[in-house]
Amino acid sequence: MEADKVVSPSGSVAVLARRYRELCADVKSMLDIDIPPPRQDGPWADEAKAVLGRLWNAVMGETLRRTGETASPALVELLGRIRAFESELAEARLADRHVLLRSVAESLASLRDANTVDEFLSRVPEAGCRLGFDRVLVSTVEDSVWRLHTMCVTKEPRWADEIVAVGKASPPQLGERLVEGDVVRSGRPRLIFDAQRSTRVDKDLIHVTKSTSYGVAPLTLHGEVAGLLHGDCYHQRRDVDETDQALLSVLAEALSHSLGRLTLLEGVAFLRGAADRLVTNPAAVPRQAPPTPDPGLTAREIQVMELLAAGHANRHIAQRLVISERTAKSHITSILRKLGVSSRTEAMAYWLRREPAAWNLP
Repeated sequence: MEADKVVSPSGSVAVLARRYRELCADVKSMLDIDIPPPRQDGPWADEAKAVLGRLWNAVMGETLRRTGETASPALVELLGRIRAFESELAEARLADRHVLLRSVAESLASLRDANTVDEFLSRVPEAGCRLGFDRVLVSTVEDSVWRLHTMCVTKEPRWADEIVAVGKASPPQLGERLVEGDVVRSGRPRLIFDAQRSTRVDKDLIHVTKSTSYGVAPLTLHGEVAGLLHGDCYHQRRDVDETDQALLSVLAEALSHSLGRLTLLEGVAFLRGAADRLVTNPAAVPRQAPPTPDPGLTAREIQVMELLAAGHANRHIAQRLVISERTAKSHITSILRKLGVSSRTEAMAYWLRREPAAWNLP
């Protein structure tokens, strides 16, 4: 998402960039000050906001210095041009955001035919890179562990494989030390700058990615953070900004809806397949291990399981039972272990096909 793609309400990108360069040249000529030459290409609009602020201060300072002398119409005109251009640039960037939102919709359209959660996640990074990010990483969050899933690096696919391999070799723990842990706990996106020197990033991943800044947004499922979406602009050699964060957040929110739909469909397909096998060949239906009618759930765990089967998130379960989210999560971990399953979906399927009379409440 190169920032120089902004389109002026009164003209094209080229016209807006040309007028910016002319403004810088006029200020430099009139005040005889050293102004770095504006970029001819690349993300010139990113630097323009800061440069315009410095130009304003320089011209205003010269205007005040000449107080008492004959007012310079040229200086007043320059001040007007600077403010007018700042407004036009802001309007252009706002208009560009609407274009980006349409791009998000088009990018999501490429994921609609994904039939499984795994296939969906595998295709997310490439869709994210179509929005202008140079690198996009999608991960899952399981029991406070950050598990890298798939990454797309424009122009360098092998680098993506190397980065994911590093993450999978030693999955980071999402404690208070990592910024990603903050994102999981708060459910809010973050921008990370000066990443190479930050003490709140995973050193192994930062070393292999060589990233200086990146954005991260949460993927939510049933009200809980189930994954993370990372994006940066490494090849463009610029830091991510608020526009990037907004785009990444919109994309993550849309992906979360699709992820929830696919997770539900997978659960339904699992139950349907088990029911079909039961009708056609009861002996072929695999039993849960161990296939005991009473897996030893406590009364509280059964309450939690009933709410879990009804589709409630950890937060809602905690509110209903007047317990902390941490306690609710601990109960669910215990339930999965006792049922011999590895996911909430499998636990729900197990519960929904049980024989209620066979469960013994303690």
